Amino acid sequence: MKKPTIRRPVRHAESGVAAVEFALVAILFFIVVFGILEIARIMYMYNTLANVTRSAARAAANIDWRSTADLDLAKQHAMLRASPGELPFGAPVTDRHIRIDYIYLKQGATTTYEPIPAASMPGSPGRNRQNCLTNPYGSATSPSNTCIRMVRARICKPDSDCAPVNYQMLIPLLNLGVTLPTSTTIVSAETLGYHAGDPVSP
Repeated sequence: MKKPTIRRPVRHAESGVAAVEFALVAILFFIVVFGILEIARIMYMYNTLANVTRSAARAAANIDWRSTADLDLAKQHAMLRASPGELPFGAPVTDRHIRIDYIYLKQGATTTYEPIPAASMPGSPGRNRQNCLTNPYGSATSPSNTCIRMVRARICKPDSDCAPVNYQMLIPLLNLGVTLPTSTTIVSAETLGYHAGDPVSP
């Protein structure tokens, strides 16, 4: 009597199904992992940029605005660096993205903060001190009567009217369309580089 033939399952088919299942699970796994990393990095950027602008504003409040080298160094230190470059783990933000504005208080129906144009900045910290003693609400129409009362630091795209910076993902193939906050910090102007006995220039 002839014994019936027993067909064994084809192992190639099983291995092919296992490979497909593994690929699907691996894709989902990496999507979750990279998603968590991106969310964590976005939270890091939001918190760190707030600290960056606080540090830059406090430093600028005690630096002569005419000293671009000192201001550049203050921006680099705010970026946790000792030289020009990107914020650690914070690309594309660099020290060039920190914008410092000097502000006077404009009196009207309400008192508002107004940035001072570069052409109307006082001639020196001594002149600014004299202007503020004469009129704390001096207008920003000429260097001889402008009074810097506040210093503002923001994160902006370079060479723009403070447009927000686009978030750069770790995987450049994807784009969430997220923009970073300007993280505006405003502090009171302090010495602005003034030392007792400094001359009052025009």
